[in-house]
Amino acid sequence: MIKFLKNFFYVFLVLAISKNVYAFDLKSLTDKIQKDVGEKLKIPQTNSGSNPLGGMLKGLNQNKGSTMMTTTGQSTSGGSSNKKLAKGLCEPNIPQTIKNLPNANVSLVEKDFGKSRNEIIKILNSIPSSSNDPYVSSLNTFDGAFETKEIEILFNSFLKNKSIDDLAKIRAIVDMKAGFNKNKKQIKADAIFAYGLVHYYLRDNGGKKDLGLKYIKQATAGPDNIGALTVYGAWQFYGINVPQNIQAGNMSTLTGYQRANEKKRQLNTTGPFKGLNAFKWAETVFFEIAADNRNPYKDQYQSQLARARQMNKEVMAELAKSKKNDPKSGWWPFVVAQQNRQHAILNALGENLGLGEQLSELKAQYAVLASKVASDNKLVERMVIINEEMNLRVQKALNSTKTVDQQGKIQIANLAHDNEVLILQNHNFMLSLMANMMAGGGFGGAGFYELTKIVGVAGKTEKVACEVYSGVKSYASRTSITLPKPVTTENTKFKSKFRKKRKS
Repeated sequence: MIKFLKNFFYVFLVLAISKNVYAFDLKSLTDKIQKDVGEKLKIPQTNSGSNPLGGMLKGLNQNKGSTMMTTTGQSTSGGSSNKKLAKGLCEPNIPQTIKNLPNANVSLVEKDFGKSRNEIIKILNSIPSSSNDPYVSSLNTFDGAFETKEIEILFNSFLKNKSIDDLAKIRAIVDMKAGFNKNKKQIKADAIFAYGLVHYYLRDNGGKKDLGLKYIKQATAGPDNIGALTVYGAWQFYGINVPQNIQAGNMSTLTGYQRANEKKRQLNTTGPFKGLNAFKWAETVFFEIAADNRNPYKDQYQSQLARARQMNKEVMAELAKSKKNDPKSGWWPFVVAQQNRQHAILNALGENLGLGEQLSELKAQYAVLASKVASDNKLVERMVIINEEMNLRVQKALNSTKTVDQQGKIQIANLAHDNEVLILQNHNFMLSLMANMMAGGGFGGAGFYELTKIVGVAGKTEKVACEVYSGVKSYASRTSITLPKPVTTENTKFKSKFRKKRKS
């Protein structure tokens, strides 16, 4: 039974930390846990549901459109192929319902602020980087505080561009008649929180504090918003902005935390959360409140969390012995090879865009790391950092460079092809990794530390590759470059030559 529990917590943590791993159908597993060991864990069942681990277990049963892995690493769903192209992995579709939402109405924003459009634009262009409220210290903290793509897209666009039109779009949705449409009700709840959050955050810089508080509170009603539950719950618990109510505050932050975890587990499934951002702040706030001496459930929380930590510690100790942690075997050679391919693609793109001199120092640093990584796989993480920096410079050039000669166009087209191959290889690697762990019955013997590092590296590899995909696609459209047909399989050959694994 202990082994069974260890396996569960291992899977749970892997899924929780991975941005790039598809969730398995864990319904039967969690049902068994709840049935067989619920009493042994002594999970308290209260009317308020104030139990973090119980909520986690329950939430795992609610995964929709679950994807099961075969031992080949291919994903299947209901017997049909779920093969992804780079476009599907890098450019998740914007929901169709966004077209049916109210149009931006700047006059409503002007009325709320009591200021003209130009005055509001000045306010938005000078949004402070932080505020003195510890639970609303930055707007960027809430980039994942939504359960609908429509509002997360709009809010993140607002964060990036500080556009009054984005804010006006959100404001119009606040007044939307959702009717009996469940999705639209959630869209409205998310919009109410987003708009209220902006006003509250700007309370000392032209926003309306009372209006912000009103909307944030409103967003805690059904249907509610996870960001609102987290913020308003913290306020209730500590008596900030609202009368202190420890019980209600605990319940709200717990609910926000559970909902955030449910979203996090489904970020890479085919469900409504695919492509969205995790809301990490909910966990931070809840764990703070769970450890507070004023919390009546503190002992229960800490006991359960301590048990989970101990189990995880044992798992890590057992699995760290894996031979796959050997830098010359296991998964590491492929991980290193992927970084080398990505580096070569970025370097070649940079050369074609006139960045040779700008990238020379980064290339030199990378070469040193590449010569040593065979004996120290931890250097891969530093290689990733260099590739991320190169990508930033390449993206800037893609956005500003007007055109290249015909030979350059051909090379960029070939590099676009190679980048798509890399994307599919990386995706398939993650699927195979998880499939092999499941097929092995003991999760492949991979060390926890090793696995988290590999997952993290693969996630960053995908992020950079997807940015290259979108950047090159936009550049090609602007400069009349004909890109090759989409790559359909990870077995497609690269058009360019890449750095081979160095021998130690």
